[in-house]
Amino acid sequence: MSFTNFSDGNPSFDSGRKTMSPLAAILMLVLIAAFGLFMGISGFFKTEMSLDDALTAGPKPGKYVSGVPAYGANHPNFEYSHKISVLPLINENYYLVLSEDMQHGVLVRADEEFGKNFSSEDYSNITGIKIKGNVKSTSTKVQNNFSGMDYRSVHSSYYIDLLSTKMNIYWLIIGIYNVIALVCVIIHFKKNGVGSAPSTVLGKVFAGVMLIGAFYITYLLLVMIVQLV
Repeated sequence: MSFTNFSDGNPSFDSGRKTMSPLAAILMLVLIAAFGLFMGISGFFKTEMSLDDALTAGPKPGKYVSGVPAYGANHPNFEYSHKISVLPLINENYYLVLSEDMQHGVLVRADEEFGKNFSSEDYSNITGIKIKGNVKSTSTKVQNNFSGMDYRSVHSSYYIDLLSTKMNIYWLIIGIYNVIALVCVIIHFKKNGVGSAPSTVLGKVFAGVMLIGAFYITYLLLVMIVQLV
């Protein structure tokens, strides 16, 4: 703290604090918005690959796999939960689906109800379900779980994500929210200046809504990031 004005005999005080530049916050919003929109939009534009080809040659990154599996597990072959401390983020369930001769398999990630489509006796597809999803890289933890599986050729480096449409939508929500937040921040700074609070009741309510949204988006972003690791 320093004395900065003695001209009238009454010194004023300068705390030495500097107003935080909004540039860092704006840059962060731009990056998250761009990344979220890119991940969400690009997820809907993958080139298609048949399930038969994926079973024979293995799923290929950047592809979208579609087909009817002859056989599949009627319960998750591997499941685990992501969490930060005591905060749960997402549960993942991985299943094996097999070729007609049961000699080749691929991993799929699906919800916990997926196994009900297959017989508990011979693992045949009893509902005729057709699987659709983007190909993604499996984590080391998942690969280790499926390495060296019996006599079958199991392609474990990549999996077919049957939840990819939902994940694409989540990325779009993250991107769109940050675009809206970016526009609001810029408008606020232009009208009220850096470091000022909303001046109207409506502005304060909107700021509160955006703050609540920020907590949800942060949580959603964590959910998406842990799946990339």
